[in-house]
Amino acid sequence: MKLKSILIGAALSVAMAPMAAQAGRGDDGNLNIIYWQAVSILNPFLSGGTKDIDASALIIEPLARYDENGAMVPWLVDVIPTVSNGGISEDLTSITWKITPGIKWSDGSDFTSEDVVFTANYCMAPDGGCAQLAQFSDVSNVEALDALTVKVTFSKPKPFPYGPFVGGQSPIIQAAQFKDCVGAKAPECTDANFGPIGTGPFTVKEFRANDVVTMVANQNYRDASKPAFASLTFKGGGDAAAAARSVLLETGEFDYAWNLQIDPAILAQMASAGKGTVVSAFGTSVERIMVNLTNPDPALGDKRSTVEGGPHPFLTDGKVREALSLAIDRNILAEVGYGEAGKATCNVLPAPAIYNSTANDSCLVQDMAKANAILDEAGWAKGSDGIRAKGASVDPLSNLHQRRSSGHTSPD
Repeated sequence: MKLKSILIGAALSVAMAPMAAQAGRGDDGNLNIIYWQAVSILNPFLSGGTKDIDASALIIEPLARYDENGAMVPWLVDVIPTVSNGGISEDLTSITWKITPGIKWSDGSDFTSEDVVFTANYCMAPDGGCAQLAQFSDVSNVEALDALTVKVTFSKPKPFPYGPFVGGQSPIIQAAQFKDCVGAKAPECTDANFGPIGTGPFTVKEFRANDVVTMVANQNYRDASKPAFASLTFKGGGDAAAAARSVLLETGEFDYAWNLQIDPAILAQMASAGKGTVVSAFGTSVERIMVNLTNPDPALGDKRSTVEGGPHPFLTDGKVREALSLAIDRNILAEVGYGEAGKATCNVLPAPAIYNSTANDSCLVQDMAKANAILDEAGWAKGSDGIRAKGASVDPLSNLHQRRSSGHTSPD
């Protein structure tokens, strides 16, 4: 399990101090952010890149989003629709959102349900190439019931109807700005894609694709005390090590850097300079080994490692996979590979916290004795060379044919 490492320098640390909550809009000056992967577009419907989604999230917003633990938080609405509060139909085929009154776009115009409907039609338009189309899976209709009420209808029951308009990958774009950018015309609207009008805390002042975005505080933002920063520079380029150095070793150059996947020892050495702080938060990215359940024997030619070539000689045995799992020291691998930015996990979905299960945590402890016992019980007998073979009762070196046909393995 990996986490994303970020570096916070002195300027941002001061801004996050307790007194900052009482500051007014723009009181904390300029914020400098660096991602070593540069922003290429500010329309997440035309990009699945994290850098683009993160940058655009400062400008355009969804109806609801998630907190650091995975809990849904109302954003442009006051209440998350549920079956119990009447926002989701009993048959799970529709969800109705009620927009918070008084929200303005950064150009001063009213944010209404028509913008939400337009956003859905924009992403679902044929030939539009919407990168977030999966968020609108099974949506059959989106309609404005009134100026502040939107109803989404699905073609079948949706136990989790929060795909559309929830999270950074599904924000609302302004209908007036994007009205001529639907379908095949979507990527042609450079001005809109590079400078979207939004409801978020910042607006775009200048955007140089694959280089830097300059933003300023949105004067029509719904919270008069936010954002704390008057302006923001979102720089991209270089590599992870350079981004780390710009915060940890270069005073005042950047306040925040993200995704610093570099040698843990080097990162710790940089942090020891005392000019920045490494902050880590575990996410859903997992480094894992995928098990091949088909036969990889080269003698099979084109059928090698295919279903047609037959099953793997020993990995198809669940007991073998269990033993191999117990033989792995995941904690050492995480420490060596990622340092503080890595944590062993037994799950493919280890985060957010509300979704993480402890049911498989036995894999966190390496247990060679148990691994060998499992193989013994499953009939994988160990030969004099330490290699196990299924049902072997003689030295496996004297029966290579048996080992090839039956398979062999060893956790030792």
